[in-house]
Order: sequence, then structure tokens, then C-alpha cells
Amino acid sequence: MTDDEHRAARGPGRPEDADPDGPDAVLPDPRDPVVAAALARTREDLAAHGARTPPPPADLLTGIDRALAAERAGPEPLPGRAPRRRPALVAGALVAAAAAVVALVAVVLAAPGPAPAPRAPTAAPAPPVTVPDVPVLAGGDGPAALRAGLGSTDYGPLAAPGRLAGCLAAHGVPAGVRPVGARQVVVDGRPGVLLVLPTGTAARFRLLAVGPDCATGVPFTLSDTLVGR
Repeated sequence: MTDDEHRAARGPGRPEDADPDGPDAVLPDPRDPVVAAALARTREDLAAHGARTPPPPADLLTGIDRALAAERAGPEPLPGRAPRRRPALVAGALVAAAAAVVALVAVVLAAPGPAPAPRAPTAAPAPPVTVPDVPVLAGGDGPAALRAGLGSTDYGPLAAPGRLAGCLAAHGVPAGVRPVGARQVVVDGRPGVLLVLPTGTAARFRLLAVGPDCATGVPFTLSDTLVGR
């Protein structure tokens, strides 16, 4: 029995009659909505990342060219038989090339970006400046001045050697008399030093406020008040 008789006995439409490489092989239709959507997404991905995608390896392009050239040449047809088309092999080669390009894009996207440039070291913040608690007094307010200066030892600019003795001498204070209190203050809006001086009488004090430039022969008096009995 011949091949044609075998086919006639099996009947039409049998799976054995299908030839995947024959002229009736079906390729994906680009007009199909699913195929068209997949192609559109692939074009968009390649266009979005084309600038970052390096060229494919030369050996990959060479292999694709060889496969396509061999497919175009095809085998020699048998005598008395028309040459067979092999669209499935051509489609397979094109699919493999597209897969290689997509894989290359995926590698580029997964690669980490350049490391951020190190920041320039910033200077440490300066420590806060501690402002001393300076009492603000009025020139005639003796009780407030006594409370502010008695028992304190903040001489400010008069702490320099010889400055205190020269300032006291400029105000007629006898030699050897030492203040029982000193504090930097502001008197009537002017900065100075308050000196609490004993008078030789119990519970009686001389409150002498002088400017920061007070020295020998330069009294620089801001206020001079007696308090107590």
C-alpha cells in the first residue's frame, strides 16, 4: 500500500498528517490583539531603556546572521518535489534573538547604578556661647544692687592685676579695703562692675558701680550709693 493509500485509510484531519515544517505551518499573526499588545510592550521597553542598553555581543549577532543565512539557503530539494518552506525554524531564530535582547536589557536594569558621591565633611557646630546672668539695675536702687553683688566674686575686666587697686584708689577707697562682693552688671543701660565695699559700720555698705575702663586716675563712676543703717 502506498503512502497516499495509508493517508486515505486514516482519513483527513488526523494529527499524523500535520507537518510542523510544511507549507501549512501557522505563524503568529501580528494583527492578533494579544500578539500586537506583546510587541507594543516590547517596543516601549526597548525605547525606554535603549540609551542604557549596551550593544549585544558580536558573537551573538554573528550566530544569528549565520542561522538566518542557512535558513534562507535551505537544503537542496529532492528530484520531483517542490522545496519545502521552513517558517517555524525562521520564527524560532527570530524569537531566540529577541529573547537575547530582552535578557540583555534585564541585566542592564538589574545592574546597580553609580555609587553616590561622598558628601563633603561638614564642620562641627560651634558650642553655644554661655551668656552670664547679668543683673540690670537702676542707679539709685541700692537694695537690689546689694542683693545682686553681696558674696559674689565676678570682677570681670577688673580682675587683671593692678586694675582693681587702681580703680578703688581713683574713688578714694583706703588701701587695704577689699570688696565683700563684686559682679558684672548693667546700670542704667551701661555695662560695668558692681563693687560692694564695707564702711566700718555693721550692716552698712557702699555700692560702687564703675565702668569697664576704671583704672588709676580714671574713676569711670556709674553709680555710688550707701545702703544700710
